[in-house]
Amino acid sequence: MKIFKIWSLAVVLLMTVVACNENNGPSGGGDTGSFENIENEWKLVSVNGVEADFTVYISFNGGIFSMFQQVYSLDYVFFEGDYTVDGGILSGVYSDGTAWKCDYTGGVSKDGNTLTLVSEETNAITCVYEACVIPDDVREEATATRAAEVERFL
Repeated sequence: MKIFKIWSLAVVLLMTVVACNENNGPSGGGDTGSFENIENEWKLVSVNGVEADFTVYISFNGGIFSMFQQVYSLDYVFFEGDYTVDGGILSGVYSDGTAWKCDYTGGVSKDGNTLTLVSEETNAITCVYEACVIPDDVREEATATRAAEVERFL
């Protein structure tokens, strides 16, 4: 009986420790903030915690986004359109009128260095971006001529 009480106490203690260490948000630390400071240039660094093996740059400025993606292509492809933030939800529409695949929650970290986007889908995808300056060669290389042929990242 004494052994049973000791094991029960150990299990309760273990469950308490695990519960106290649970993640507080998609970035693992609950430091996703809001979209208040989204106006910046960003580079994708990870998808669902795994380093991205493709490149996506996004710029948000005054309700307009510009995206340079090298996802299913050897070249960068350029997309642009409008974005809105409403009640903690980020959504957008490409310049041809096509809506993004889904809306996003998340936000910019308090230090302004990372942007976390969590897709509003049944199987949510968490993308983490770092603040950056989009390189001039990416801007120059990017073309919109193939945009209709390429699957859009957002």
